Amino acid sequence: MKSLNSSHWKYVDDVTISEVIKETEESRLQTELNELQQWACENDMKLNGLKCKEMVVSFLRQSDKNYTPLHINDQQLELVTSFKILGLTINNHLKWNDNVAIIVKKASKRLYILRVLRRSGIPPADLLSIYNALIRSVLEYACAVWHTSLPQYLSNKIERVQKRALRILYPFTDYAEALSISRCSRLDDRRQSICQNTLQKIANPCSKLYHLLPSTRGNVHGRSLRNNNQLSLPKCRTERFKNSFIPAMCYSQVDV
Repeated sequence: MKSLNSSHWKYVDDVTISEVIKETEESRLQTELNELQQWACENDMKLNGLKCKEMVVSFLRQSDKNYTPLHINDQQLELVTSFKILGLTINNHLKWNDNVAIIVKKASKRLYILRVLRRSGIPPADLLSIYNALIRSVLEYACAVWHTSLPQYLSNKIERVQKRALRILYPFTDYAEALSISRCSRLDDRRQSICQNTLQKIANPCSKLYHLLPSTRGNVHGRSLRNNNQLSLPKCRTERFKNSFIPAMCYSQVDV
């Protein structure tokens, strides 16, 4: 298969392809999908059109713009408003409401484990380990991707799950005291710390994501500044981009 012009990601037996087009441009995605389909047939594989989905992300004011549906083996792909990729649910508005709703629902169901074990006499220290492993891990999965774009009401929705968990472990204490006793942090503080650690890892020149970072302030200005190691602030035309991971962390003036 010759190299595709679109962006594509492969993971085990799944492939995701995408393209960015301007309003006046024509999509080449069907052509490249045909090439992918031909390559699969030549290698004794078959693409399942029923399991493949199409999602269009567009913020044009013209809501009546027509998009030609994609096909695989004469099977039109279902046009969806959200889909899950590597455990993250992304919607066509690039917001995280769907993802938060899913992880909160999943984590809330697992609170039943704590209630049952609490009634069985398991000590709070052991219950806390179970909470960290089975519940908090769900609430923090890939949080570096979405934390900086999270509005406060969604952050509060996630935080309430931890409040309920600690109320099970320490039923006669308020949330602040339960955090102190358990030596836990608020989830929003933990996510911010995870984002900072992630940025520091990416800032290592050996990182495969290093090329995504903007230049340091010293390289941009060519002057001896108070802190030449801080990343320069990227120009952001929209709040959506400004709140994404790398611009948001640059604007928070994190030292790397």
